[in-house]
Amino acid sequence: MGTRKDRRTRRAVVSGDNISGLVLPEPFTGATVQRTFKLTDVPTVQKLTDVLEAWGVSTKDWGKGNTKAVSKFFHEIEGSEAGLEVWKTKNGDKSMAVRVTHVLRAKVTSPDAYARGVFLFNTWQQYGDGRKRIRNGLLSEKLTLAEMPLVSHLHDVCARAVTEEEMQRVVESMTRINSNRPAPEYDPSYQCPLRVVAEEFVDHTVEIEASKSYPGLMTVYHLYTVDIICEGLPTVDFNTLEFEHADKNGKRGLKYIHAWVWLEWGMIQRYLFDGSEMKERKSKGSFATPDELEAWLGQFDVDLESWGRARPSLGSSSVTWKSVDKLWRELESSQTQLERWGRNDGVPLLMRVVHVLQMKVTSVEAAHHQKFLFQVWHQTATGQIRHVNRTMAKKLNTADLPFDASTFEQAARKEVKDQLSFLADVHIRLQDKDLPTEGSLEQSGVNVVKVEFSDHRFDLEDSPSYKDMTTMYHLYTVEVQCTGLPTSDFASIAFDTNKNPSAIGWRWTTWQETLDILHQRAQLLERREGVMTEKIRDISDACRACLEELSAPRGTSTADQLASVRSRLEEMSALLRAEESKEVIPGFTRLPPSMVSTLADRKGVSDDFLDGALLARQLAARGGAIRHLRHEEEDEMQCQSTAPMEIEQSTKPGLCSLFCGRNLADTSAEFRK
Repeated sequence: MGTRKDRRTRRAVVSGDNISGLVLPEPFTGATVQRTFKLTDVPTVQKLTDVLEAWGVSTKDWGKGNTKAVSKFFHEIEGSEAGLEVWKTKNGDKSMAVRVTHVLRAKVTSPDAYARGVFLFNTWQQYGDGRKRIRNGLLSEKLTLAEMPLVSHLHDVCARAVTEEEMQRVVESMTRINSNRPAPEYDPSYQCPLRVVAEEFVDHTVEIEASKSYPGLMTVYHLYTVDIICEGLPTVDFNTLEFEHADKNGKRGLKYIHAWVWLEWGMIQRYLFDGSEMKERKSKGSFATPDELEAWLGQFDVDLESWGRARPSLGSSSVTWKSVDKLWRELESSQTQLERWGRNDGVPLLMRVVHVLQMKVTSVEAAHHQKFLFQVWHQTATGQIRHVNRTMAKKLNTADLPFDASTFEQAARKEVKDQLSFLADVHIRLQDKDLPTEGSLEQSGVNVVKVEFSDHRFDLEDSPSYKDMTTMYHLYTVEVQCTGLPTSDFASIAFDTNKNPSAIGWRWTTWQETLDILHQRAQLLERREGVMTEKIRDISDACRACLEELSAPRGTSTADQLASVRSRLEEMSALLRAEESKEVIPGFTRLPPSMVSTLADRKGVSDDFLDGALLARQLAARGGAIRHLRHEEEDEMQCQSTAPMEIEQSTKPGLCSLFCGRNLADTSAEFRK
């Protein structure tokens, strides 16, 4: 936690009206502020109009329909609610006027709830006139330009947002306006019971979009997320009252009733992501260096300090998270894409998108028995062997999007050539001192004769390679029919781009047998988990025994030494108990169903392509049934021709015409078409 806090503090330093050091979406990446207009520069509505027109913003339609007039923007500048700046693009070939606003997003919580990752969430609001709307957001408050840079005014801003704005007055959760209950009135003697005791700056992100209120003017939203820890908060769900500022008669009417519920942060994110849109996509050429990629990743809630380091493990083997440099190489080789999702009042979400081709490799004889190749193990040149248990697979090149039949065929042919050009005995194992080379091996003669697309599906999961990243896998399955394959289980030798060999074990299997293999693997993992749980329990018991022994210190150890040892043992014991009872909840479950559906629909093939593939499979299946029935009829006629009694030629319809509702000749002609 300490390292992440340090990173966030460094990011907080650049928070303010200065955009240098911030990660900006395209095409504003690398832009700089050319000029900032103060009220003295635009002292009147007419002067503001002249400045906007001079920078290419036409205001002739402002104030018409649902748009706002120039005078409204002027009052925003006059009240320090918004600013006017001129930005210059990175290459300096374009300058544009932008409207700038600053918004606080507060994750309000209590000290106890903060330790449990629980925060307040605003589910609905009711206006002073009784109208009601669904909110589903965090505490949100507009900031003034006078409160910039935020880090210099953080405590005062947080105290104002909580005690003077949305949470002015705390009431019970049943408080509502209806026909029998009028709007509560302002009580000048009421004292807000809430007190801000700490605030933690989380992040500063920027959203840029064309203004709907001011056509032709881009609006820049500086969004600051802050954890606000308060005392005096109710421990149960509650409502708060927010009142208008005093009018000319000193009266303060009710502005909103806010409903607040306590939720874990993961559940809050699920609501915040609902309605999200893809804001930005990064691919090959988006980042010149891994450092640029790391700077861009800094806007997300990702523990980059753990990338490239070993994962915590009680087992003997050490597994390392992949590094930023590795992800950058994936982007540059077009193996993956990165997408930034979010909405203006939500939390940005990082999504890694990978397209994978799965190949059901078979032969004519094996296909007759519904068998295909299943990779069961893989050995590297260093001798390390790991279980794989999957069909042949290959990441598709995102530069080839959108994919079509020729894309899949070319990729399948290349992968079969790469993995099955050199065959070996199923029991082969690579020896470090005698590694094979391509020149020392005989070509297998395996050839691809047919590639047929089968289906598309998707899988959403927490990335096993990059911590805190969600990955959307688009999976495309093709059936690859080959000649020259062995009829029994075998191994193959493959070489990577650096000519390093690896051995791959292949097994002929059916779908039912693959399920048995995966079931056995799951049982093995369950047994290992049980053994690990026992080890954790034994270690926890040993820690408790040591703590009990230290309760009555003996010997020459000083009290400070014993206290230090006791403190460390207590920490270890607490961690082990937490690990023993911890339930692992996948991070991707925070995504709302609507967003998952949108992600799944962003596949690499068109709907027409999938419909065509489905129709082809259906036609092939019907053709197979017809051929089967034709053979039955032929067998039946052969039996009749060899019978001792003479049979007259029948004109009645056979089985095929009864099955299809038309005669065989017509049906076969239709399939040929």
